[in-house]
Amino acid sequence: MASENIKAPKKAGILLRFGYLLSAQGVDAALSAVFFLYLAWLNSSLYGEVMYALAASSIVMTMVDFGLYYPLVVNLGAATKEESGPIIVRVIALRLILLIPATLFIGGMIMYRKFSLQMGIVFFLICLGVALESVAETFFAGMRVEGRQDKEARIKITANTAAYMFGFLTAALGAPPLVVGFYKLVSASVKLLSGIAANFGTVALRLMRQVRLSDLKIVFLAALVFALIDILGNFYNKTNIFFIQKVAGITSVAYYTATWNIVDGISVLASSQFLAWVIFPLLASTYAERRSELGNLVRTNALWLLVIAFPLMMILAVESNLIIRLLYPPEYSDAAWMQKMLVWTIVLSFENNLFCYLMMVAGAGRMLLLFASLVTVTNLVLNAVLVPRYGLVGACLVIIFTKMSMTILTFSYCQERFGFFQLYDLVMPATLGVGLVGLYVFASTFIHYQVALASALAAYGAGAYLWGPKRIGRPNAV
Repeated sequence: MASENIKAPKKAGILLRFGYLLSAQGVDAALSAVFFLYLAWLNSSLYGEVMYALAASSIVMTMVDFGLYYPLVVNLGAATKEESGPIIVRVIALRLILLIPATLFIGGMIMYRKFSLQMGIVFFLICLGVALESVAETFFAGMRVEGRQDKEARIKITANTAAYMFGFLTAALGAPPLVVGFYKLVSASVKLLSGIAANFGTVALRLMRQVRLSDLKIVFLAALVFALIDILGNFYNKTNIFFIQKVAGITSVAYYTATWNIVDGISVLASSQFLAWVIFPLLASTYAERRSELGNLVRTNALWLLVIAFPLMMILAVESNLIIRLLYPPEYSDAAWMQKMLVWTIVLSFENNLFCYLMMVAGAGRMLLLFASLVTVTNLVLNAVLVPRYGLVGACLVIIFTKMSMTILTFSYCQERFGFFQLYDLVMPATLGVGLVGLYVFASTFIHYQVALASALAAYGAGAYLWGPKRIGRPNAV
C-alpha cells in the first residue's frame, strides 16, 4: 500500500518501545515523589492543596479525553502521512472544545467548595495543566502509531523535568503558592509545543482553520462509543466497593482496596503502558497495512502475556503476607488472603484488554459496548447475590467473575471472527504455569518457602527463555 512507503520506518521492537515509555514513567515517578515530599516538609498547607487538585484533575482529564484516543489510533493506523495531520488536528480541536465544560467543572468545584482565593487559583492552575496535558496526548498517539515511542519519551522527560524544576525553584525561593501551582502548566506547555513542532511545524494554524463543525461531530460520535466503554469499565471495576461498605462497613473497604491497589496497579501498567501505548497502535497499523501479519501479532502477544502473568501472580500470592505486612499496619492482615484471590484478575485483565483493542481496530466498537453493558448488568447481579452472603470473599469473587465474563466474551468474538488460536497454542504457557506451581509446592516441603519460590521462578524463566521463542515467537518481533 502507498502508506507503507510514506510512513516513518519502525524504529524499535515492541520491548524497546515499552522500555522507552517506562523510562519516561520512571523519571516522572522519581521527580514527583521527591517534589511532593519536599512540599510536604516545606508547606503542609500547599502540599494538601496540590494533592486535592491532582485528585480532582482525574475527572477533568476524563472529560477532555472522552474516549478519543481509541478511534484516533485506529484512524491514524489506516492513514497516509498527508492524512494524519488533519486527523490529529480534528481531535485537538474537539479536545479544546471539551476544555470548555471541563473549565466550567473546575469553576463549579471552586465555588461549591468555597475555596479561598489562593486555594482556588492553585486548584484551577493544576486542573487546567492536567487538561492541557490530555490535549497533548493527541500528538503522542501519532508517534505511537509510527513506532516512535522514543520521541514521546524524550518529550515527556523534558516536560516533566522542566515542570518539577520549576516547582522546586519557586517553592525553594519562597514564591507564593499560586506561582508554584504553575508547574503543571509548564509541563503541558512543553508537551504541546513539542507536539506541534514534531507533527506540523508552521502548518498547524492552517490545518486548524480548515476544521469544520461537521467533521468534529463525526469524531465526537465515533468517540462516544469508546467513552461509554471506558465509563462502564470504570464502573464495574468499582461497584463491589459500594456493596462492601453497605454490608461490612468502611473498614472492610480499606482492607479490600489496600490489596486491590497493588494487584490492579500491575494490571494498569500492562493495559496502559504496554497494551494501550505500544500494542494497540501496532495493531491499528498492522490491521490497516499488513493484515496478513495480524494473526501472528495477536497470538504471540496473547501467549507471552500469559507467560508474563503467571510469575507475577505467583509472587503476589506467595508473598502476600509479607507485602501487606511491609506496606500496611497489622490490622490489614485480611488484605493478604484477599490478594491470593485477586491475583487472578491480572491474567484476565491482560488478555481481555488485548482482545478489546483488537475489536476496536477491527471496527467492532459497538459490539464491545454491548459486551461492556452485559458485563455491567452481570456485575450488579453478582454484587447483589455474593457480597451480602459471603462478604469480602464475595467481593473478590465478583471482580474475578466480572473480568472473566468480559474476557470470555471478547475472546469468543475474536476467535469466531479471526480464528487466530489453536488449542495446542496453550500447551507451552500452561505447562510452564503448572510446572511453576508444582515445583514450588514440591520444593517448599524441603526448603524455606522463599528459596523454593526463587528456585521455581528461576526454572520458569529458563523454560520461557529456551522454549518460548521456538513455540510462540519472539516477544519483541514486530
